[in-house]
Amino acid sequence: TIVGEPGVGKSRLAAELFAYVDAKPDPTRWRQGRCLPYGEGITFWALGEIVKAEASILESDSAEVAAAKLDAAVSAEEPDRQWLLQRLAPLVGVEAGSPAERQELFTAWRRFFEGLAASNPTVLVFEDLHWANEALLAFLEYLAELSQEVPLLVLCSARPELLVRRPGWGGGKANAVTLSLSALSDEDTARLIAEHLAQ
Repeated sequence: TIVGEPGVGKSRLAAELFAYVDAKPDPTRWRQGRCLPYGEGITFWALGEIVKAEASILESDSAEVAAAKLDAAVSAEEPDRQWLLQRLAPLVGVEAGSPAERQELFTAWRRFFEGLAASNPTVLVFEDLHWANEALLAFLEYLAELSQEVPLLVLCSARPELLVRRPGWGGGKANAVTLSLSALSDEDTARLIAEHLAQ
C-alpha cells in the first residue's frame, strides 16, 4: 500500500512500476480498479473494474454480452467453473442464480485471481483505497494473506485517512508492506527538475 497526500506521487510511482513491468520480455498481467467516494453499488466497484478489464467487458455491454464475455474469461479447465461464474457475475453487473455468503464470494474471487496469476505474473492495482468500503478492505486483507503460492502483487494507493480508519492496515502480515510518501523538500524538487531537464 502506498500512502500519501493528494499530489505527492502515488500515481506516478504506480506508473513507473507499470513502465518497468511493461518493458520486461515476459508478459505480466496489469489490471486496475478505482474506489469511488459515493454512489450506488460501489462496495466492490474497484474489484468489478478489474474483472471487467480481464474479461474485456465494456460499460456499454448488455448483461447478456457481459455474461458471455465472463464465460469466455474463465478457463474451461476450471473444475468448479459454474460455481465460480455465479460468484463473479455480480461483479460485472450480471444477476447470479442465488445469493452467496461473503466468505464463499471471497473464496471464489481469490481462486479467480490465483488462476490468473498461475498463468502469468499478475499485478492488481486498487486506487483511492481510502474510499473503499469495509467489505472490500476485508477482501484485500484476505487475498493478501492467503494468496502466497502464485506470483500476485496487490498494489493499493490511499490517502492517510485509510490509516486513520484502519490503523492496523497491513500490520503484522508477513507479505504486506505500507510505504508512506511525503512531499519533496524544495532542495529535492530543484534537484529532480534539474535532472529531468538534463535528460
